[in-house]
Amino acid sequence: MNNDLERRLQDLKDKKFFDELIISRGIEKEFFRVNKTAQISKKPHPLSLGSALTNRYITTDFAEAQLELVTPVFDEIDDLFDFLTKLHGFVAQNIDEDEMLWPFSMPPHIENESDINLGYYHQSNVGLLKHVYRRGLKVRYGSTMQCISGMHYNFSVDSSSLSKITQRSSQESFNEAYLGLIRNFKRLFWFVLSEFGQTNVVDKSFITNREHQLDELNKNDMYLEHATSLRMSDIGYVSDAQKSLNVKYDSLEEFLEKINKAIKVPFKDFQEKGLLDTDGNCQQISDGIIQIENEYYDSIRPKRASKENLRPYNQLKEYGIEYLEVRGVDIDPNELVGISKHHVQFLDLILLYCLISPSPKISDEEKINIDKNDNESVYRGRSKDAMLNLGELKVRLHDQREKIFNDLKLLAKSMKNSQEMIDSINYVDNYKKGSIPSISYQKYGIIKAREITAQLKNIENNNFDSIKKEAELSLQKLKNMPKNSDDEMNDYVMNYNNDL
Repeated sequence: MNNDLERRLQDLKDKKFFDELIISRGIEKEFFRVNKTAQISKKPHPLSLGSALTNRYITTDFAEAQLELVTPVFDEIDDLFDFLTKLHGFVAQNIDEDEMLWPFSMPPHIENESDINLGYYHQSNVGLLKHVYRRGLKVRYGSTMQCISGMHYNFSVDSSSLSKITQRSSQESFNEAYLGLIRNFKRLFWFVLSEFGQTNVVDKSFITNREHQLDELNKNDMYLEHATSLRMSDIGYVSDAQKSLNVKYDSLEEFLEKINKAIKVPFKDFQEKGLLDTDGNCQQISDGIIQIENEYYDSIRPKRASKENLRPYNQLKEYGIEYLEVRGVDIDPNELVGISKHHVQFLDLILLYCLISPSPKISDEEKINIDKNDNESVYRGRSKDAMLNLGELKVRLHDQREKIFNDLKLLAKSMKNSQEMIDSINYVDNYKKGSIPSISYQKYGIIKAREITAQLKNIENNNFDSIKKEAELSLQKLKNMPKNSDDEMNDYVMNYNNDL
């Protein structure tokens, strides 16, 4: 039994932390429109879904066919899932008849990555900026890597609840609490990978001309039997250049300083690619390690909602951390919307556990161990022989996993809806993760895409009013946006980072 945790929980109960706890949540999900043979669609973003530039709920990610759904913020999980389900239903009923929704984080077979159309938005300064950002990603990493999709979970605790932990009500104390949560989440990310990983098989086209350590599963696919999330592996959504940033989240100032330098200081590999292509068109916003803040990849990021047209760096610098974005969650192909309510409640428990636990600064040695543990979980997390580095000790991943589950059960018993939370823990503990199909990944994907798209098309559309209205309104907003000349757009993109 964890006596320190028990004492901490009793202290929080005495302060009525759990009685009055309010958690706010939102979900962002990326996934592809594909044709009937599960090739990435070459068709433009459907007009019936609104404008990808101005629709709050439905936009596109890297590719024109890569949808991104964004829910509003909800305090109740049922409300969140109700909206997310309606959003999926609206999308399924407004794509072309010969299209389906791809249900996996890893992309389908990609015959030729040059056929992937990048997201295009509008002939305006901000429209070109978004497009050039995607051109930069293609130049830096190739289109195939950028076709990985996932779930992003946005989490915050209301200020009155947070002040019971910090014993203060200042934004500075809230920043410190959230950074402590982030550090603990980084320490536990191996565990998140083990419970949310759903990508242990990839189509062979995904690793064309790339170094890898995968085994051949069949003539079409590669896999690792004990992998949890190849999406988060060296062949996945990672950047070797960014590893040199060594972000440890000791303070918000340190984080912002590193992000600033990563954007503004030229990085040799990206500098050599050039800001302009051979025709003189913008192909990168910056030649730094990252072009803009959103290119910084991590399993979790501090965020602040945009309200004053400030870029993310300035929002955080001026107003502090408002919520956290959890990014290391694979799409679950067995769930209609890509994640279950049980898994969301389980994520809440993990994040609360990280929030209330002591969180010392991360030393250089611990950072090395954190990265090693993530790597072990990614590649061998389902093996009984997987080992973790905890300080100077080596422990079995599955033994440490059991310890975390026991701690989460202790936490769950303190919650108002304790039985519901314990049910979620048991659900996740017994959940079958990352099974290997007996047919090719592509064929299995077609079967799952047909099944899920058909279910979503059958959702009654009489509850789509607010989503439909937003789509229509976004087209009107786009129509009213002034267009810029090529020179104006290029100047805007080239000077975007000057005032950072």
